[in-house]
Amino acid sequence: MVTGEDTRERLLAAAQRLFAQGGEDATSLRAITREAGANVASVNYHFGSRDELLRLVLEGYVEPINARRLAMFDAAVTEYGDRVPVGVLLTAFLRPDLDALADLRAHNPQIARFIGRAYTQPSASVAGFMHEQFAPVAERLIPLLRQTLPQIPAVDLRMRIGFVVSIITGLFATATPSADGQPPMESPDVDLQLARLIAFLEPGLIAPPPRGESDDHPDNH
Repeated sequence: MVTGEDTRERLLAAAQRLFAQGGEDATSLRAITREAGANVASVNYHFGSRDELLRLVLEGYVEPINARRLAMFDAAVTEYGDRVPVGVLLTAFLRPDLDALADLRAHNPQIARFIGRAYTQPSASVAGFMHEQFAPVAERLIPLLRQTLPQIPAVDLRMRIGFVVSIITGLFATATPSADGQPPMESPDVDLQLARLIAFLEPGLIAPPPRGESDDHPDNH
């Protein structure tokens, strides 16, 4: 006997497969229901809309990553107090993504590319969801960086963290070989990859601000 919960799980699994294969724009509601052996009414009943179904697929991957980041920030503050070393903050920010990416590369690389597209080329609904998911992380990380690097204006820190995010999303977006056969650019060794990223990113985060810029600028608050 097929239950409502069975149908819900089939729809989620079908949406995950199709979004991963073709991306958000190429995946219609009818394609999802056909893949799941369900009907459009079942999507409306269980999820309300295709966009909500898409959000739930993304949430299953993005939410645990950000929850782990927040837990690692808390552990770092417990260990180091008000001034957490920049390398430790970068580790807390990057490690959850890198571990998730390594797992996806091994078991479902298409989902990794889908997440990368959700970060870099989101629709309006996905952009709002991604902002909701990332906002608590930014609200925690930026003040911690400000405490450790009080000489760096807030506007510079926000911009620099944006560059860090761009690198991570690029890793997700290139989790599978490209159309021209180029292999993924990340190393399969997570510890080595993390060390390389921190060696590259930490000097950029701690670099002096541009000459003449100060915290008195209105953008720096």
